[in-house]
Amino acid sequence: MLRRVLNVHWSSHTTNEALYGELPAVADKIAAKRLKLAGHCHRHPELSTQKVLLWEPKHGHRNRGRPRTSYVDTLKKDTGAKSASELASLMKDCDVWRYHVHSRRVAT
Repeated sequence: MLRRVLNVHWSSHTTNEALYGELPAVADKIAAKRLKLAGHCHRHPELSTQKVLLWEPKHGHRNRGRPRTSYVDTLKKDTGAKSASELASLMKDCDVWRYHVHSRRVAT
Protein backbone atom coordinates (compact mmCIF):
# COMPACT_ATOMS: atom_id res chain seq x y z
CA MET A 1 0.00 0.00 0.00
CA LEU A 2 2.78 2.41 0.94
CA ARG A 3 4.59 1.61 -2.32
CA ARG A 4 1.57 2.74 -4.30
CA VAL A 5 1.16 5.93 -2.26
CA LEU A 6 4.84 6.84 -2.63
CA ASN A 7 4.82 5.78 -6.30
CA VAL A 8 7.67 3.29 -5.88
CA HIS A 9 7.98 1.02 -8.89
CA TRP A 10 8.70 -2.67 -8.35
CA SER A 11 11.80 -2.53 -10.51
CA SER A 12 13.52 0.01 -8.22
CA HIS A 13 14.26 -2.78 -5.65
CA THR A 14 13.47 -0.61 -2.64
CA THR A 15 13.44 -2.56 0.64
CA ASN A 16 10.65 -2.33 3.19
CA GLU A 17 13.13 -1.06 5.78
CA ALA A 18 13.98 1.87 3.52
CA LEU A 19 10.29 2.61 2.89
CA TYR A 20 8.97 2.39 6.42
CA GLY A 21 12.07 3.81 8.10
CA GLU A 22 11.20 5.23 11.51
CA LEU A 23 7.43 4.71 11.31
CA PRO A 24 6.06 3.17 14.53
CA ALA A 25 4.42 -0.23 14.31
CA VAL A 26 0.63 -0.35 14.17
CA ALA A 27 0.48 -2.51 17.31
CA ASP A 28 2.43 0.14 19.27
CA LYS A 29 0.05 2.87 18.13
CA ILE A 30 -2.96 0.80 19.17
CA ALA A 31 -1.40 0.05 22.57
CA ALA A 32 -0.64 3.75 23.13
CA LYS A 33 -4.25 4.70 22.34
CA ARG A 34 -5.50 1.91 24.63
CA LEU A 35 -3.30 3.16 27.50
CA LYS A 36 -4.33 6.77 26.95
CA LEU A 37 -8.04 5.90 27.07
CA ALA A 38 -7.62 3.66 30.13
CA GLY A 39 -5.84 6.41 32.06
CA HIS A 40 -8.48 8.96 31.11
CA CYS A 41 -11.35 6.68 32.14
CA HIS A 42 -9.69 5.73 35.44
CA ARG A 43 -9.11 9.35 36.50
CA HIS A 44 -12.65 10.47 35.58
CA PRO A 45 -14.71 10.00 38.78
CA GLU A 46 -18.18 10.43 37.22
CA LEU A 47 -17.78 7.62 34.72
CA SER A 48 -18.91 4.14 35.64
CA THR A 49 -16.01 2.79 33.59
CA GLN A 50 -13.67 3.54 36.48
CA LYS A 51 -14.90 0.44 38.33
CA VAL A 52 -15.27 -1.72 35.25
CA LEU A 53 -11.80 -0.87 33.95
CA LEU A 54 -9.90 -2.87 36.58
CA TRP A 55 -12.48 -5.63 36.96
CA GLU A 56 -11.01 -9.09 36.68
CA PRO A 57 -13.35 -12.04 36.14
CA LYS A 58 -13.51 -14.74 38.78
CA HIS A 59 -11.79 -17.87 37.63
CA GLY A 60 -14.25 -20.51 38.78
CA HIS A 61 -15.00 -23.20 36.22
CA ARG A 62 -12.17 -23.36 33.71
CA ASN A 63 -12.89 -24.23 30.10
CA ARG A 64 -10.48 -26.16 27.95
CA GLY A 65 -7.71 -24.36 26.15
CA ARG A 66 -5.91 -21.14 26.81
CA PRO A 67 -7.62 -18.76 29.25
CA ARG A 68 -9.12 -15.62 27.77
CA THR A 69 -7.04 -12.47 28.04
CA SER A 70 -8.83 -9.82 30.06
CA TYR A 71 -8.50 -6.08 29.49
CA VAL A 72 -6.56 -5.76 32.75
CA ASP A 73 -4.10 -8.43 31.60
CA THR A 74 -3.55 -6.48 28.38
CA LEU A 75 -2.94 -3.24 30.28
CA LYS A 76 -0.55 -5.00 32.67
CA LYS A 77 1.37 -6.43 29.73
CA ASP A 78 1.56 -3.02 28.04
CA THR A 79 2.85 -1.23 31.16
CA GLY A 80 4.83 -3.98 32.85
CA ALA A 81 2.74 -3.73 36.03
CA LYS A 82 2.56 -6.84 38.20
CA SER A 83 -0.94 -6.41 39.68
CA ALA A 84 -4.15 -4.48 39.18
CA SER A 85 -3.46 -2.36 42.27
CA GLU A 86 -0.06 -1.36 40.88
CA LEU A 87 -1.76 -0.52 37.60
CA ALA A 88 -4.31 1.66 39.41
CA SER A 89 -1.58 3.57 41.24
CA LEU A 90 0.21 4.16 37.93
CA MET A 91 -3.00 5.49 36.37
CA LYS A 92 -3.64 7.95 39.21
CA ASP A 93 -0.33 9.76 38.63
CA CYS A 94 -0.74 11.66 35.34
CA ASP A 95 2.97 12.21 34.73
CA VAL A 96 3.91 8.56 35.26
CA TRP A 97 1.02 7.40 33.08
CA ARG A 98 1.94 9.88 30.35
CA TYR A 99 5.49 8.48 30.43
CA HIS A 100 4.15 4.94 29.92
CA VAL A 101 1.90 6.05 27.06
CA HIS A 102 4.69 8.03 25.39
CA SER A 103 7.25 5.22 25.79
CA ARG A 104 4.78 2.84 24.18
CA ARG A 105 4.15 5.32 21.36
CA VAL A 106 7.83 5.75 20.46
CA ALA A 107 8.71 2.06 20.83
CA THR A 108 9.56 0.35 17.57
